[in-house]
Amino acid sequence: MRGMRLKPLTAWPRDMRIATDGHAQHLKMLLFIRQAWMIAQDVAIPELSPTPDVGTSHLPELPSRDVWENRWRREWNRSWAWYDMNEDQDIAMTQDEMRDISRAGLVLHPIVPPFWTVEYGTDGLDLTAFATWERTTLPLLFPRTKRATIPALVAAWRDGLTTIIVLPYNGYFAQRHNTSHLVISAQTRNSPELYRRALSARR
Repeated sequence: MRGMRLKPLTAWPRDMRIATDGHAQHLKMLLFIRQAWMIAQDVAIPELSPTPDVGTSHLPELPSRDVWENRWRREWNRSWAWYDMNEDQDIAMTQDEMRDISRAGLVLHPIVPPFWTVEYGTDGLDLTAFATWERTTLPLLFPRTKRATIPALVAAWRDGLTTIIVLPYNGYFAQRHNTSHLVISAQTRNSPELYRRALSARR
């Protein structure tokens, strides 16, 4: 009808589900290691914000730097490949089952992401420094940001988005890892304008 205007969408559809992974500890550990050991610097990764205080972390003397770099690259790629697996969030597991699938040398499991410390231990890592830094990387979501971005969130969900991964990258960052996963920086998440822009990112 002439003159009729549709009201802007201000509510979530009843069946809409979008998870936000602001911890992503397996990825943050790799970012911390790369910064602390100054390895794999040619991998295209934005500057970190906040920059971690790496404490007493240091590149282990053995094996060689090349070996550690190859290991890091492998784990970085495996960590992203994990997001391409089908995840069943309704599977209930006992502690014994969790330990059984969290051993070194196993293939990727859809429930538990790969962790550096499971594969290679904690040699050369100041875990206290990592934990302190990780606490500062958790994203905030101000109420005005959520309200202002509901239409963009709904549109992204209808386009297949189910999970938003928030990493401590500096400035604006948005990359659609696959149909269902969007990677953004914490600074992007906290800005209504940048968040709306990120939600329109396509692979």
